[in-house]
Amino acid sequence: MDAKTVSFYKKITFLCLFTLLGHVPSAVAQEWIYSVVKGDTLSEFSEKHLYKTSYWKQLQKINNIADPKRIPENTKLRIPIQWIKSQPASAEVINVEGDVIAHAKDSQSPQKVSTGQQLNLGDHLETYSQSSVLIRFADGSEILVLQNSKIDFNHMTQYGETGMVDSRIRLLSGDIESHAKTQKGNAARFEIHTPAAISAVRGTHFRTSYTAQDTQAHVEVLEGGVAVKGAKTTRLVRAGYGTQVVKNKAPLTPKKLLPAPELLAYPTPIETIGSQIRWKNTAGATSYRFMIAGSSAFSTVLWDSDSARNAISLPDLPDDTYSIQLRAVDKYGIEGLVREQTITLNAHPQPPFPVAPNNDATIRGDAPVLEWTQSNEAVSYRLQVASDTQFTNIVVDRSALSNHRYTATELTPTHTYYWRVASISNSGEQGPFGTSRNVNVKPVPATPVTSLEQNEREIKLSWAVGLPDESYQIQIASDSAFTSIITDTTATEPEITLERPEGYRYVRVRSLAEDGFAGAWGATQELTPPPNENWPYIFGTFVATILLL
Repeated sequence: MDAKTVSFYKKITFLCLFTLLGHVPSAVAQEWIYSVVKGDTLSEFSEKHLYKTSYWKQLQKINNIADPKRIPENTKLRIPIQWIKSQPASAEVINVEGDVIAHAKDSQSPQKVSTGQQLNLGDHLETYSQSSVLIRFADGSEILVLQNSKIDFNHMTQYGETGMVDSRIRLLSGDIESHAKTQKGNAARFEIHTPAAISAVRGTHFRTSYTAQDTQAHVEVLEGGVAVKGAKTTRLVRAGYGTQVVKNKAPLTPKKLLPAPELLAYPTPIETIGSQIRWKNTAGATSYRFMIAGSSAFSTVLWDSDSARNAISLPDLPDDTYSIQLRAVDKYGIEGLVREQTITLNAHPQPPFPVAPNNDATIRGDAPVLEWTQSNEAVSYRLQVASDTQFTNIVVDRSALSNHRYTATELTPTHTYYWRVASISNSGEQGPFGTSRNVNVKPVPATPVTSLEQNEREIKLSWAVGLPDESYQIQIASDSAFTSIITDTTATEPEITLERPEGYRYVRVRSLAEDGFAGAWGATQELTPPPNENWPYIFGTFVATILLL
């Protein structure tokens, strides 16, 4: 194949591409093809659709019509576009979220955008942080303008009743997601312009973004095909691919969109404010984009954020079920395919925090007093106490507690209990339970009642067996006030044997719990010295001494 033939085929390919997407060079005539219905006449048709009624004569000639008043039904009329009546078209605001303003062409002051508002040629629109707006054009095409975006409505024309609409929007910064209807007629077009690139379509679903700081545009195609032009070079980007365009440079060769990330399991419902959503790493991703909407239609976006990690902390939104979108971003800044799921939030009214007793505390003697913080969203509280961590064996379940403390007299000793509290709002809605704590309720060790057995050499003290794992403390002192303690020992058995002291001594015993908690001292016992076995000899010696005197 010679060079001239190759050049010819390139021109043919170029022409086919632009014909497909509505960019037909001016050398090719733009026409509207009209199918005649019964009763049509050329004069009536011209009066209704064309700038001049007199065009009917030229229509008769170029379409070889024998009788302009009796045209066969379904005859195809070719009408030059420049003859067709046209008028300015407008776009309608379908849905708004957050702060969105519009600068009308004929007004000096900005206006807050509202649902149902008409946007016209020359208007300028801006969205702020966590704001978005859905806009529908005359042909039914829609764009979702995401946060921190600025757009101009450059060209909006409607060709009478032909169904052909010419819509051209200039994206100065930010992000647009477009659902373009199939264009009717070769005069119809739908284009997104940026300072770096032009995206032209005939009917497709695609995303366009432009970063003014980097002078970069990105186009990602989800359905159909988009002709992306930059620096006099045009590339056709088909579904599943995207491209990057730097100002004054040709578009990159289309890159395959990264697959939708795989989300990891998360609770349903999510009951904690700031909970994280996690996902598996996507090969080739440098970051991720996460969005939340009120419905699967994603007609507006409630929250839009980026993450360099495989996780993101959720914002504090009202309790409801939401749709989420997650996509990976590659090194070129091209966003990948979307993972869509739903999440249910039930974090309100927010639960209080437990205050006392401390987690794993041990309470002896008195009934535990459970105390929690006061929640701003609560008018009352619900308290649950259970004997297991899953709260299947409920011991206490009290609703409508107006106070933020409760004396749990229902709890019996020798058990570990788990407790948690939920808030109840003014409307009667109960929120999620807060963090649970456990409390160990145990009895006070019994006071030993000692019995005393003694002989000439030993003394044996004994008392009733206490609770399992208890030990015993024994003190011996030289005085009953125990100011001069001679010995201080512990024993694991409920008895102790001592040598009989030479003088008077005092002894007492108390029980020690396994955690060292000491019970009350038992009654003080007096220990007496043993009787002296040499008293006859001593008495005889004393009598002999008297007699000798």
